[in-house]
Amino acid sequence: MVSVLNLTAKVIQKYKKESVSKLIKLAEKHFNAYIRLRDDRGGYFVCISCNSTKAITTAYHAGHYLSAGHHSYHRFNELNVHGQCLRCNCHLHGNLIPYRTNLVKKIGEQAVLELESTKNLSIKWDRLDLIAIIETYKSKLKQAA
Repeated sequence: MVSVLNLTAKVIQKYKKESVSKLIKLAEKHFNAYIRLRDDRGGYFVCISCNSTKAITTAYHAGHYLSAGHHSYHRFNELNVHGQCLRCNCHLHGNLIPYRTNLVKKIGEQAVLELESTKNLSIKWDRLDLIAIIETYKSKLKQAA
């Protein structure tokens, strides 16, 4: 991640008119796009919950194991967010039991336990952190393209 210390005045100035809530939306946009790109398997993705392979042209979500709304600390944690289909993410509210099972297979039991042990931590995002997140994921997307 880009450190807040590495942000230039020019980059910070670019976002000066944006509210914190707008910066969160921008950060989510770039972060979620990166997650979808990371989990893309040549035009297809495997849903972390139902384990089905689907075309990325279908509703392809960046689904959070610990929801972004209730667990702000993990909103931009790459280990917490994975490719997920519309059905599991929206209609089944994350389909969390199989999500956890497949998450353990993907990142390991210890990493899942660490996520769960810190689920009650919260963070109040500040402008500089959000700008760093935006710039980090814009850069990661550009590198992957």
